Parts: sequence; C-alpha cells; structure tokens
Amino acid sequence: MHELVVGKYVPPMFHPIHERDVGAWIPSNDAACIASNISHTWEDIHCLFKIRKKTNSEYENKLLFKYIVIELRSVIEQLEKLQAIIFKIVKDDKNKDKVMNGYLTKQDADNIKILFKSYHNVKKGLEKDIIDIRNNIGAHRDNHPWTDIMGSWDKLDPEIFKPLFLVIPKLFDYIVKLEIFDWSRKPSEDSIEICCSGLNRP
Repeated sequence: MHELVVGKYVPPMFHPIHERDVGAWIPSNDAACIASNISHTWEDIHCLFKIRKKTNSEYENKLLFKYIVIELRSVIEQLEKLQAIIFKIVKDDKNKDKVMNGYLTKQDADNIKILFKSYHNVKKGLEKDIIDIRNNIGAHRDNHPWTDIMGSWDKLDPEIFKPLFLVIPKLFDYIVKLEIFDWSRKPSEDSIEICCSGLNRP
C-alpha cells in the first residue's frame, strides 16, 4: 500500500492529528486544501490496511475493508475537485507553448491528461461497486433488497479494487509536484510566511 505525502520536504506541515503547531504550514488555496484532504484520507486508508493485517476474523477483515472503500470514495470525490482546478488551468492556457499561466508546463499538461485518463479508465469499472457499498452497507445505509446487501458484502475483496489502489498514487504523486499550491504559516506573532503559486485563493 503506497502512502501519499503532501509537503514532505517542507516540515512541519499541518495535520489534524499529528501536527497542530501554530507555526506549521497550512493550505492556503483550494488546490492545497484538496490535496491535503486527499493525503490525510489516504493516510487513514493506509492505517486501516495495517490494522486489517492484524486480524484473522473474516468479519473484521470485511468490516475494516468496508471503511477503506468508503474512504476511497472520499478520495475519488476530492480528486474530481482537484481535476477541475487543474484542467481549468490547462484550458485557460491551451494556446501557450512553453509555460502555462506560470503554473504548468505543456509537458505537465500532457502528462496529467494521460495520468487522469488512466485513472478514469480504472475508476469507471469500479465506481458503481464503491457507491453501492457505501449506500447498501456503509455510510448512507437505507432499505435495500437483501440480495443487494449480501452482494455488497461479497464485493469487499481488496483484489477487486487493487487497480485503483495502484493508479491513484501514481496520479497524486505527479499532481503534488505541480506549481499550483499555496501554503502559509505564522512562525511568530510578528510574521506570516507565504509560499504562493499565484492561483486565486479561496
């Protein structure tokens, strides 16, 4: 299981559990907020996988993987928001040859299109199962036919979703290297530091 890390070369970075220091770097635009959410959610998934390895109970294995799938749905939803930001930059600057708006090179734009296409090809075959699991036996439980409920429990097999667990880190690792993220921190009462891409802030 691949761990996603945002800002690992600029410690300390804000984390809702591990790093709450007032001097930590915090996301300061939509792109950075979304990337941080993805990173923190992926960390939760990574932790759930580690806990799952320690149990021999079939029920506990399925139960833990159910929550992994629900978190995976959150990652997918956040990736779609980040894709909208990235592709707006690409669209706005499609006529520029070398540097796109100061944030993306043409090579970056071409690469990100390929990576997102690969991701969507994998996602489209699994997204319905992910939504069914969330709706039938997960966070959005409602009255569903028992056959649907049993079918959702039967789909709680990591091998089914393995392609997504492989393609998402490749995509995200490329995204976090793009020059589209703003970060800020207040190292002291008298100063504020900003690391700014220039994109509009929320």
